Amino acid sequence: MPHCILETSDNLLDQPDGRGLLGEINRTLVATGLFAEADIKSRLLRHDCHFVADGAPDRAFVTLDVQLLAGRTDEVKAQLSEALLQVLMSAFPRSLAGMKCNLTVQISELHRPSYRRYQSQPG
Repeated sequence: MPHCILETSDNLLDQPDGRGLLGEINRTLVATGLFAEADIKSRLLRHDCHFVADGAPDRAFVTLDVQLLAGRTDEVKAQLSEALLQVLMSAFPRSLAGMKCNLTVQISELHRPSYRRYQSQPG
């Protein structure tokens, strides 16, 4: 835990290396001291079908949903969001300067009593 789901529109002026950006997100989370690197699962989805506001071609989005097990304080969640928003702002400077681009970060809580995980142990 956590699960990080980064979604972007495909019309962004910046197209950073996806694995590199996910690695930066993971490193930012590890640096908080709240998470072990081995427990973070991140993925990137680029959407070729999207409609932001009036659908103008200069409208774009980047949104990061960080799913955590319930129990973190609002203050901790706000600190995580702010740190991750800074990562996104650094990754998409051209889009922020040249487009109507929305960057968002949200922390979602997973229901602890119903969350299940199985990790295989090959070999």
